[in-house]
Amino acid sequence: MADLIKVYRKDLEGFYEVSEDRAKELEAVGYSRDPQISASTSASVTYDRQEGLQTAQSLYSFFNQDLLNEYANNWVATGDATRSIGMLRQSAVWEKEFGYLKRDDGSLIMSELDAVSNIASYKNTLFEYNIKDFTLFEDKFKNLISTEVSPLEFQQRIDLVYNQVIDDIPKVRELFARDYGIEATDDAILGALINEDVEQGLLSNQITTLQIEAEAASAGFSTSFARFETLRREGLTREKARTLYRNAQGLIDAASTVGRELDLATLEGAALGDVQATKRLQRTQADIFAQQGATLGAAKKGDEVTGLIAG
Repeated sequence: MADLIKVYRKDLEGFYEVSEDRAKELEAVGYSRDPQISASTSASVTYDRQEGLQTAQSLYSFFNQDLLNEYANNWVATGDATRSIGMLRQSAVWEKEFGYLKRDDGSLIMSELDAVSNIASYKNTLFEYNIKDFTLFEDKFKNLISTEVSPLEFQQRIDLVYNQVIDDIPKVRELFARDYGIEATDDAILGALINEDVEQGLLSNQITTLQIEAEAASAGFSTSFARFETLRREGLTREKARTLYRNAQGLIDAASTVGRELDLATLEGAALGDVQATKRLQRTQADIFAQQGATLGAAKKGDEVTGLIAG
């Protein structure tokens, strides 16, 4: 068994015997291997609290008053800036304010100053899109830091949302306002989308679903957001949706002229490769071709209904 190390602290009598690794951890928060600092030999040694408070204000001016006071209290026992901040980072008051900076192994993702700086950058990004109230974003900012998302990556994610949802398909403004019950202003829509989750995967999924719905709405078809979400999960892309919905009404009307009923669900199923829907569509097309002698909306190539899925 490895030899144990004796560690001491000014405000404690006696010592602890710990492993080498644990000794290093304790030294970072004010302990020492020097028995001379033990309270039994130097209990009367204290340091000026006001000096500690001034040091805290100088080094950590962005700390709230509770953090500054805790640092000053540590200074009274240590008189050392490194030990005082190390002890502060083990306290409940620090955990409440900056706990999101600590990894599972106890190491820090970044310093408190870097975290404050990153959050300021996140806010600047949102401000560029006219989002000025950050009250509902505080937890999101902390999560971004915990998952080590840089300000640049955050900027890129927000740009993605803006360019693909706001600029690309104006119809999404109306759809998003309907689904989320918010005013159809650019900043309100963007804020609601971002606040739901800024993780890349979810953003892309929401964007795709709304784009599919926008393509349908542009062609005069309307149903629930949940329905379009199901279609997206089954493989319907925006490109397939554009061709599908632009051709759909023509096919439905043509089917009615030959006495067949063709609904949108069948066309959606065929676009996704559903066997029964595809056969139903092919039979309808055969009747249309026989009567009109022309391809309307979709062309048959083998067993694939290419007109419904090709742009």
